[in-house]
Amino acid sequence: MKIKKIWPLLIMLVTACATGEAEKIAYIPPEKVVLDRSAKDRAQTLTELGLAYYQLEKYNYALENLQESLKLDDKNAITYQIIALIKQRSNEPEQAQIYFDKALKLAPKDLDIVTAYAVFLYEQERHDEALIELNRVVSAPFYRKKWVAYSYLGLYFLQNDQQKQAEIKFYKALQIDASYSLALYETAKIRYAQGELMSARAYIERYFSSAGKTLNGLELAIKIETALQSYDVVEQYQLELKRAYPFSDAAEKIKIN
Repeated sequence: MKIKKIWPLLIMLVTACATGEAEKIAYIPPEKVVLDRSAKDRAQTLTELGLAYYQLEKYNYALENLQESLKLDDKNAITYQIIALIKQRSNEPEQAQIYFDKALKLAPKDLDIVTAYAVFLYEQERHDEALIELNRVVSAPFYRKKWVAYSYLGLYFLQNDQQKQAEIKFYKALQIDASYSLALYETAKIRYAQGELMSARAYIERYFSSAGKTLNGLELAIKIETALQSYDVVEQYQLELKRAYPFSDAAEKIKIN
């Protein structure tokens, strides 16, 4: 009988002790995590943001972020490259040249930068210089992104009345990237000029899938379908052209005819 009376007492004492210990434990807040990012990391984030704005064609926002990036890290060749591209698109070739020079000084073997610079040279009609850089890109054994260089070599050959060589270059570009719009459009033009109308149609349709219904693309498609005597398709393309580009010379010609 005495044992039975002791057990409830022991339970009460243990509970009281446990409760007392719990009341004595002070609350310890979690430690605050402080992110100590390096200047280089922050600069890289700003460069990536600048690239995103560049791709959206918001060049002022892009430049703000890129210039801030350079304040933190002035040794990032990609930052200079993107600024050069913005200056190129903004029709500031002298500034573009300055930034391309800085990018290439930091990364002379970066073939992405070399390719972009070659395109810049070509568009500035510095074709001899562009040809050197384009051939340098396509000759690089381990570089895979050669479709742009092949396509601009194709444009070079077209300009010099070497249509067969041009077609070969566009073909090589499309072997690497089957959706590259420049090569698709130029191949469609070549096939149309050769009278290979079904092939021209196939290429312009692939071009539309890649680039959308551009003005130049619609004009070429109208020529192709007219030659094929697909007049219902011609009317459809004409309607799309007038709706999308109502103030273009092509739209005015369609209205007159």
